[in-house]
Amino acid sequence: MPEDWNLFERNSGTEPMMIFMNTDLKEKAPIQGLSRLVSVIFNMYSLWDSAGSSSKRAQDLFYTLEDKLMQRMQESEQAIYVGRISVQNKMELYFYAAESEEWESKAAQIMADFPSFRYYSSIRQDEDWSFYLQEMYPTALEEQWMRNAKISYALNRHGDKAEIVREVEHWLHFASKISMDEVKGKAGLLGYMIMQAELDASRPVNPYVLQLRKKHALDLATVNIVTKELFTLAAEAGGTYDGWGTRLKLKFPAKLRFTFNRLIKRPLYVRLTLGILTLLVIGAVVWRFI
Repeated sequence: MPEDWNLFERNSGTEPMMIFMNTDLKEKAPIQGLSRLVSVIFNMYSLWDSAGSSSKRAQDLFYTLEDKLMQRMQESEQAIYVGRISVQNKMELYFYAAESEEWESKAAQIMADFPSFRYYSSIRQDEDWSFYLQEMYPTALEEQWMRNAKISYALNRHGDKAEIVREVEHWLHFASKISMDEVKGKAGLLGYMIMQAELDASRPVNPYVLQLRKKHALDLATVNIVTKELFTLAAEAGGTYDGWGTRLKLKFPAKLRFTFNRLIKRPLYVRLTLGILTLLVIGAVVWRFI
């Protein structure tokens, strides 16, 4: 089965939730023969108690349990794990399963290895996979938040300092110049700098491109707020939000790695010269603080 696991936040109006799901299954859904929705719901207070009030250990215990449930449920190829929903005090795991299997007894056998965890399970018919497609699957804005999370994770792995405010560019697309100009005026009032507002004749759909720039940090909460603002502006005018881009602001170790990687690509005599200069600078700095 195809897999593309994504995590995103949803504010339903009652309490915030985090959804972790395999979004690639949309192209296959509904899968013939897997018509029963199996949910296994855990009380997180019991998980916390079992972990000795350690959040790290509680997380590790849950992931161990989740992996075990996935493996046992799917090993017969009669069920597929589609994702989980996390709210403040419970975790809900969801599978689609075949009619022929006794899934409640399977879940009970697995949970026997975790006697201190409080849980309950339920099974209902969902031949159309309406729960997955309509209740779990991300909206267009949530899909943008998914992309934000992936980019933020990649930037962090490359040593970016997300808390640093820097210039960030955003792109929006529209079907008409009137719509583009409408959003351009609203964006200007919100503090965005207009970098480009023109027709891109090479685009068959929404050919009017609005490029904006604004200074802000790249922590995920800030990026989600900014992209929601622009996503809403574009949608209200019948346009689309098309993402953002910026320059890396590297942490010091990442800067060293970047410099070293560039250095080793230079000719040998250049590397030797730069190496000697580096040693002299380091020596001077050490001497200064002795």
